[in-house]
Amino acid sequence: MSPPLVLQFLGLPQVQLDDQPVATDRRKAIALLAYLAVNDLDHGRQKYSREALSALLWPEYEQAKAFSNLRRTLWEVHQALGEGWLVAEREAIRLNPDADPELDIARFQSLISQSRQQSDPKSRIPLLVEATQLYRNHFLTGFSLKDAYGFNEWAYARAEELRHMFASALEMLAEEYC
Repeated sequence: MSPPLVLQFLGLPQVQLDDQPVATDRRKAIALLAYLAVNDLDHGRQKYSREALSALLWPEYEQAKAFSNLRRTLWEVHQALGEGWLVAEREAIRLNPDADPELDIARFQSLISQSRQQSDPKSRIPLLVEATQLYRNHFLTGFSLKDAYGFNEWAYARAEELRHMFASALEMLAEEYC
């Protein structure tokens, strides 16, 4: 079994492997991990074409150079995390379907969903409290890519969606306490 991978994207991005911080000098490696992991919440472990990912992260580059940058970024992710977390095929990339990284956004959304299923306020309150505590700050706070507008737009839209969920959780929590 692989060591636990923890991806925290609520607030400044943080990656931990086996309880140790993982550092990478390349913002694109963090962006790639964030994009794959967060999109998997909505769409399941799907494959993303190399063409689409390279265009997302290097939109102003010629395709050959963008592909080269993507290969370099994949190498950096493998160096930082080890093999087995990403599956890089000839045409597509995805998170390994057998890997199970811990993602703060998944836990946040799950807690809010669980709280809505509870009819008793005594059961709802602890779930909402835990969800709001997970929300360290907005999605990818202080993180953007200067040359990847598509990625930044995606991140902004996700941040807005999560901000609304957070505000809703705070409202529900306030109502329960009243």
